[in-house]
Amino acid sequence: MARPHHGDSATLPSFLVTFILLQFLPAGNGKSDFRVLGPPDPLLAILGQDKELPCKLSPNISAEGMELRWYRDQPSPAVHVHKNGEDMYEEQMVEYRGRTTFIGNHMVRGEAAVRIRNVTMFDNGTYHCGFKEHTSRSQATLWLKVAGLGSSPRIHVTYTQDKSIWAECTSTGWFPEPSVQWLDLKGQPVPAETHFSAIASTGLLTVVSIVTTQDRAVEGLTCSISNPLLPEKKVAETYLPAPLFRRPLSTERGPVLPLILAALGLVTAAIACAFGRSHKEDKSEEEEEVSPGASADVEPFHASLSLDPETASPKLMVSEDQKSVKRLLFDQDLSPSSKRFDQDPCILAQERFDAGRHYWEVEVGDRRAWILGVCLESLGREGRIPKSPQHGLWALEFYKKRLQALSYPRTHLSLPQPLCRVGIFLDFEAGEISFHNAANGSLIYMFSGLSFSGPLQPFFCLWTHDPRPLTICSVVRETEEDTGSSEGP
Repeated sequence: MARPHHGDSATLPSFLVTFILLQFLPAGNGKSDFRVLGPPDPLLAILGQDKELPCKLSPNISAEGMELRWYRDQPSPAVHVHKNGEDMYEEQMVEYRGRTTFIGNHMVRGEAAVRIRNVTMFDNGTYHCGFKEHTSRSQATLWLKVAGLGSSPRIHVTYTQDKSIWAECTSTGWFPEPSVQWLDLKGQPVPAETHFSAIASTGLLTVVSIVTTQDRAVEGLTCSISNPLLPEKKVAETYLPAPLFRRPLSTERGPVLPLILAALGLVTAAIACAFGRSHKEDKSEEEEEVSPGASADVEPFHASLSLDPETASPKLMVSEDQKSVKRLLFDQDLSPSSKRFDQDPCILAQERFDAGRHYWEVEVGDRRAWILGVCLESLGREGRIPKSPQHGLWALEFYKKRLQALSYPRTHLSLPQPLCRVGIFLDFEAGEISFHNAANGSLIYMFSGLSFSGPLQPFFCLWTHDPRPLTICSVVRETEEDTGSSEGP
């Protein structure tokens, strides 16, 4: 009987061992040896648009059956997870729910992406994409840069009491921080002071840039705002008015009111609060200095206002004729109303303006604190009221012997004489609200280049427990019948 060869018995078990080991290795296409690659450069995303975050395998093997995960700082919760051919929304971050879509058209060659819809500022930053199969995994890092191109800037121009020119350029919706440049019409740079503030709900930046100059050779200004990530610029230009008018211009229109304001300056001597016919004699003397034609030109813009008691704070008392309002020491017990200012001592007029030009005067007298202006009809009435143009209020405030325009930032004003009566002129189509010293017709401040989102109403607020009222004046044009004279001036 032949004896077995020792070489054969030793060789057979080695094949068996090799076969068994191969059963525990991943089958077939080398998936256990892969890398994940992302874009080498940062991805640029435009605010409000969609953006894809692509990743791929190297070598180009199939990614089907793998777990694919896009995430921010930590793997879970994630931006988006795709596993076993399905999207795993239970592992998704709250901020991305309903905003992501998995793109797997080329999974066979190892390519996949996640699309983020309606990109916000909070999507800016670092992302990771990880591919995993069994115990093998790899990941890549992506950088997303979000860019927000803000609104077209608006320039507000005002002549200050020291006869210098004060120009404010404002724009909203920027990210990241933009650059701002002022130029005169000759292309020469103009020094400016620029401020940025973030809106908490969106993270976007509001730009306020201010130029002050006393150079009368400057005929106009250009405000240019640009995003460092985008080639586009937003530009506004304004031509400065002639020194004769001392008034600002809208950035979107030419001069609309120069003749009106000139006429207004002529007739202010004839404009007075109607406290009785005992002053007719004085009024006749004032009328001798006024052109009858100029008075007729301005008269159509005079608005006869009445206060709206339904909007009055419980801290206020409105007169029976609804022309005067005063501050109370204690709150009235009034029924709650959505129309009423429940905390701030404010009130609106009954009149609503959604077109045209309107002028009215308010007697402030010696009152120690007040706010006068115009607000959107939709201005909130509950709690403390944000008092700025961004919230739909354009006004002057007198408080602690200081006068300021409630612009952003605030504009401090000085007057050569006490302000007892304030004239307010609204030009809805031109987007202008101006405040005048009714005693001499001089311009105090103007908001210009405005765009109103709804009807406007005159706004009044009475700070401090000062018993002296605010009174709406009746702006009356003197006639021959009033003066009892048949002779012209």
